[in-house]
Amino acid sequence: MREIIGTNEATLLIVAAMIEVGTLKGARNIVEKVGVDTWLVSPLETIFSLGAIYLLTRLVMKFPDLDLVGFSRRLVGKWLAWLLGLIVLVYWVGLTAEVGRVTADTIKSSLLSHTPDAVVLSSYLLVAAYLAGKGLEPLARASIIIVIFTLPITLLLFALVIPRIHLDNFLPILPHGPWPVIKLALWRISNAEEMSLFLILVPFLKEPQQAWRAASYGFLTVMAVVITIITTCQGVLGVDQLKYTLIPGLTVTQLAEFAGAFIERISLIFISVWIILVFPTASALLWASSYLLGRLLNLKDYKMLAFYQLPVVYYLAWRPGNPFEVKRFFFFLQPLGLVVLVGIPSLLYLVALFRCRAR
Repeated sequence: MREIIGTNEATLLIVAAMIEVGTLKGARNIVEKVGVDTWLVSPLETIFSLGAIYLLTRLVMKFPDLDLVGFSRRLVGKWLAWLLGLIVLVYWVGLTAEVGRVTADTIKSSLLSHTPDAVVLSSYLLVAAYLAGKGLEPLARASIIIVIFTLPITLLLFALVIPRIHLDNFLPILPHGPWPVIKLALWRISNAEEMSLFLILVPFLKEPQQAWRAASYGFLTVMAVVITIITTCQGVLGVDQLKYTLIPGLTVTQLAEFAGAFIERISLIFISVWIILVFPTASALLWASSYLLGRLLNLKDYKMLAFYQLPVVYYLAWRPGNPFEVKRFFFFLQPLGLVVLVGIPSLLYLVALFRCRAR
């Protein structure tokens, strides 16, 4: 019997899946490209990404009882559908490896400095696979609990440092014109990686026609968090310091210790809470890749595939020699993300429209 989740569960699952450790580093990545206009990129990225998400959900809502494999077979045939599914599978496995490596590096540097890297990474992946192996419904319920209890704490800690924001750090506005900001915002559509889960998620929804609502509400919630973090980081640290800060989000929360001096090491509390919040990211990706692999291989029971693919995920995550090489090694995920989030949905949606008109 197929698992079923409600619209609100899907929304919070997406929120939990999209928030990851990389969110804390986003300000540094953006400031390297556009400098003082960093704070303008995410709002524009939100608008562009919503367009891609709308197209994706419009496509999947045309086939509420089918997943990517099912409706792509109907539209473009068995073999091309298998190829498209394989592309998405490679994307999700690569994302899982990147998320695992970045999270493990953060845990290692901030909480478990004396623990071997391999132990931290393998432990994180095993726990994520365990949750993924339980199925979609337990994963969705866990995401609800995690988001409700951890997200408010996270936002509160950033609120504590708002008085330290200097408005001069946002000036001048657009010193190099709007094009660099627009170009980067378009490129960052691929950062909405976990929205690609809707390629297989809709048949599991109690109300499939609410897919756009679940996707848009979840995405806007995440982007509100992202904009808060990036704006706070730039306002507090400034562009020059931001360029050389490894994890700006963590550095900023360390300043909250002055506002809440009755609690020691607030930054450690923050990173501990954040690690809990990002656990569903790897779990959701492992569940999705397991389900998709099961569909491609025509397997009835796919849940244990979450564990079987861990050697590949671990190998990819371990390939970069140090934390500074991770971004370079996984660079292929950004163009591949545009293919998965924009290219494949656009292709299949056009085919669906032409077929409807032909009838």
